[in-house]
Amino acid sequence: MWHVMVYSQGLESPYSRPYAVHLFTREKPAPGEAFRLADEILTNAFPKWRREEDRLVYVGYENIPSVDADNFYYVATKLDVDNFEFKVEGIASTVPQQLASAIEEYRRKHVTLDYDDDEYTRARVIDALEYLTELGCRTRVFRTQRGYHVRAELPSPLSLEKILETREKLEEDYARISVDKAYLQKQLGFLTNLLFNSKCWVTANNTVECYEEKEVDPLSITTIRVETISIPLPQMRIELPKGVVEIDERRIKFIGRFTEKDVKAITTSIEDNLWEYAYVRMREDSDIKSKLVKAYGKISSSLARIAEKCDVRVENGTVVIHVPEHLSEYVGRLIGKQGQNIRAVEGELGMRIRIERTSPPPEDVTIRKRLQELLKNLAEG
Repeated sequence: MWHVMVYSQGLESPYSRPYAVHLFTREKPAPGEAFRLADEILTNAFPKWRREEDRLVYVGYENIPSVDADNFYYVATKLDVDNFEFKVEGIASTVPQQLASAIEEYRRKHVTLDYDDDEYTRARVIDALEYLTELGCRTRVFRTQRGYHVRAELPSPLSLEKILETREKLEEDYARISVDKAYLQKQLGFLTNLLFNSKCWVTANNTVECYEEKEVDPLSITTIRVETISIPLPQMRIELPKGVVEIDERRIKFIGRFTEKDVKAITTSIEDNLWEYAYVRMREDSDIKSKLVKAYGKISSSLARIAEKCDVRVENGTVVIHVPEHLSEYVGRLIGKQGQNIRAVEGELGMRIRIERTSPPPEDVTIRKRLQELLKNLAEG
């Protein structure tokens, strides 16, 4: 059986469609015939429908293989939009209850998702595929003119309300969900969860164009997503099991099979972990050095001058004094006889002190190492 939906184009947006006609027929009507039938039905059902802005523009076709129609039936609806929520203001139907129940039974066995292609779409499609696979669904993906269709056969039927909750969870097309909520409120559940196999529309030149969805390998869908963060990072490329993360100052580019959850987790972790690590810590190091120099000054002014010329870092809760090579002969004085100087300074600071004769690694090298460890831990987790 074919479920054919013919609908008009409103003034505000494609989803402000005041009128829609759902046709149920054994034979698939051509676009011109579908438009003619819908116009005739609307003229009889809604006498005020023929306004300049209310013209039939779209026709979508869905094949329902497990249901048969022994006759021609229709449902005509008038939709209104109030604060971005759809409401059904008028209904005209010839669909018998037996057919409506059979279609609804088919709907309850499937989850259908419609995603228009933008920078977020592919991550959401991959997210949806992972989630539906965990539910035990048999899932197929189709490329459309504007994005992707996902069709999942459930291991056992769910209520239409539960299916709608799942679609919301997977961040599917908001307007489509809103229309289906309006239909459910009017006990028109058999009209929900509808996903076209093909679609036609009238162009500005009054010609009709069509597309057929094309099935694609789910593994061919690759995330290409750029996120911006507030912390500048060194340029680097890190290979992870799901793909590659490329970092260039404040831009993080994800290339691979990253879900929306992956993108958010990695971006958030970089912000949370490295902002403090790379910048707040550097300011703290500066404060620690001032305190260190002051503490050595209480022992002798010459030790304070030596400490001032050293690189001082806080590493894993320990103050590390990196003594330059040309000052290495003064390491013993910084430590003091039997460690008395370093113990005195530790008492002043309230922190452990370690003295190194090697130069500290450049800050960007330290950040790179920390970033690689962070992302690999996230990938393994």
